[in-house]
Amino acid sequence: MKRQRVIEKDWILTNSLASFVEKAVKELSGYRAVRLTSLFQDGCENAYIARYREDVHGGLQPEKIRKAKDAYLDALQLNAKVTSAITTITPKIAGAVAKQTVKERLIQCEDIDEVTDICKEFAVGARKTKANIARDLGLEPPATSILHGNFVDFYKFLSNELKSVQDVEEHMKILVADLINKDIEVRKLALKIVKLNSRVPLQVSAKLTKDAEKNREQLEEKNLLKKYDDYIGKRWSAGRIKSYQVSALNRGTEENIIMWKVECKIDDAKRDHPFSNKKVDSRMQSFFAAALKYSITAYFIPMVERGTKRFLTRMSEDRNIVVFGENIEELFTQEGVHSKYIIALDPGHTVKTAFLDPSGNVIATNQFLIRDSTFENRGTVLLKSWSSQTKGKDLVFAIGNGSNTHNTQKAVSKMIANNDFFEEIDVCFCVVPEHGASKYSCTPAALEEFGEDAEIKHISAISIGRRLIDPMSEYVKIEPQHLGKGQYQLSVDDKLLKEKLVAVVRDRVSLIGADLNLASEHLLRYICGLNQTTASGIVKYREKYGRFKSREELKNVKGIGEVTYQQCAGFLTVSRPDDSDDGPAAKRFKGSSESWSPFDVTTVHPEDYGVARELLEKIGHSLDEIVSGSSAAPSNLTVQEKRIYDLLKSKPELRPPPLMMKRAKEIKDLERDQVYKGVVTNRTDFGVFVDIGVEKDGLIHISCYPIDDASTKSPQTNQNSYGKREYEHKSHETRKGVPSVGTVLDVRVNEIRDDRISLKPV
Repeated sequence: MKRQRVIEKDWILTNSLASFVEKAVKELSGYRAVRLTSLFQDGCENAYIARYREDVHGGLQPEKIRKAKDAYLDALQLNAKVTSAITTITPKIAGAVAKQTVKERLIQCEDIDEVTDICKEFAVGARKTKANIARDLGLEPPATSILHGNFVDFYKFLSNELKSVQDVEEHMKILVADLINKDIEVRKLALKIVKLNSRVPLQVSAKLTKDAEKNREQLEEKNLLKKYDDYIGKRWSAGRIKSYQVSALNRGTEENIIMWKVECKIDDAKRDHPFSNKKVDSRMQSFFAAALKYSITAYFIPMVERGTKRFLTRMSEDRNIVVFGENIEELFTQEGVHSKYIIALDPGHTVKTAFLDPSGNVIATNQFLIRDSTFENRGTVLLKSWSSQTKGKDLVFAIGNGSNTHNTQKAVSKMIANNDFFEEIDVCFCVVPEHGASKYSCTPAALEEFGEDAEIKHISAISIGRRLIDPMSEYVKIEPQHLGKGQYQLSVDDKLLKEKLVAVVRDRVSLIGADLNLASEHLLRYICGLNQTTASGIVKYREKYGRFKSREELKNVKGIGEVTYQQCAGFLTVSRPDDSDDGPAAKRFKGSSESWSPFDVTTVHPEDYGVARELLEKIGHSLDEIVSGSSAAPSNLTVQEKRIYDLLKSKPELRPPPLMMKRAKEIKDLERDQVYKGVVTNRTDFGVFVDIGVEKDGLIHISCYPIDDASTKSPQTNQNSYGKREYEHKSHETRKGVPSVGTVLDVRVNEIRDDRISLKPV
């Protein structure tokens, strides 16, 4: 886990590394940004920083620390790209002054796109621009002279290539326009506008693509345009468009249905342009006005429009990842069902099934056909037989939510209604998200877990069943983009964005924590500080020496040094060891004298055990009293003691298991204004999806929840400002009372239109 610190002498950008972090997270002061950057340089991970270095970040939420880390990594990438660009470009430029000018432009870049644009100007085989043609004709010195306030006589530049004054003037205009647009102050303004941090208003508009317009009737027949009704032909302020709306526009673009653009009017762009009040020779004023107008319309506005579109897309992707993280946390903290036997059903025309004991061990697997909403006789007999093998314990059917799930639910509910199961047990069913189960069943990891002889089509059923027993341990096996939680994350194809999703899962798993003696290798890989090698090493150590006696014993695992131990120890708990668990003395690790500490079951880091012991002595309370919450927090604690006290009390708040049912309903059974019980399956910026036991989830629109007024208070800005701060608030207002994934709630049917169910909270 040891990483190399960034060497400051390699930093060539004008802005410091910490300044990029400070700009990305407005809550950070310059001092905190410097200290946080130092932790990143030392290889500290987000979860470790979030929980144990509040003295540095001042109480930032994990997603804000992740945003700071992204800014840090982006800045490193920018610095490397600029360094490479300077090495590549400068040999192609003639003259020391010109070389220095380009270098200055590069080291002042704040965005990768800026560097890319500059590199394109000097790329081998690049398209010969009109401005470069003018340069080749020797017009750059007089063009620069005009901008310096001098008069230039165009007659002096007549030649075989420039046969008239009009030719000279036209080429000169284009070159002056190009020089204006490359001015550093002009680029700074463009960046401010792109990041919605100026008073220049921008509009977003959307319409059908030419192909979609041409094939409109066929698309309408296939019902492919309906989901874009709220977008086709609409306009928004760029400062107020919601992140999910931008994601929808990009999805429509991918499907070749929608084309969207950002629009900037010339008068708005000209108002704040650095050259609008430029003083030139009185005899050149008319020419300069034409050159400035050309620069704004041909170069500046297109640059701003393209840049803003990229910025909005990135902002929406970042927001999608935040929403994904919020939903994943709720999914991972769902309480497992441990006291019942499980029959897992992977729906389809052929139902794949697995019979599991309460610990998730596979008793049997099989498959059978389903016709409409009735299992074939062989399947009914099989399920009856399995229900008689639960040793008197109750039985739950875990039914995947994929294709044909509702018919499968109806088939099970029929069997329950007909009393087909063993009479002495209670039988019910629930719906379990099956996203990614089929994909996992085909992976090398699945073959390693179940063996090469395992029936691949049955693995998905086992996964569905185990998700009900131990949700987090099972879900971490699935690639994050396939978990089906959040908004539009399936549109994420970029490798970097996939890595961000993985980072979100890693943070969430770490902050929830895991039992060092129970966690699987898959789960351990996602713990802060660990990787595939060290996770495997922990499992092998357990197999060889038995259970871990303490956190301290982690240091005996090959590959876990001081840095790794610092990062991971606080997220792995060790329950009080049993003397009977010791095993043969010969099997214990030689020299393993580490003793268990009561703090090993808490989230207090081993580095703070001494402070924790002193705290207990100071307040006169036992650890059990604090953990149970039976004692109130004393008021005379230092900042460090308060942090330790909070860590002693902290534990994940578990969400209830999926809603247990005995009867499946259908959309046709629903009545308007009727109240039903449901469970939240997904939360987005536009609404909450709720499973009420019918074919499709219903939607509670986000407008049903009041806006949190505190979240919409923007800083003092210009009256016409469409600043970044405003965008950050307006793109996803904080709403009060929005339920999280896994919440069981009562909802009222508001409207049923086709297969869409509109709900309202009760």
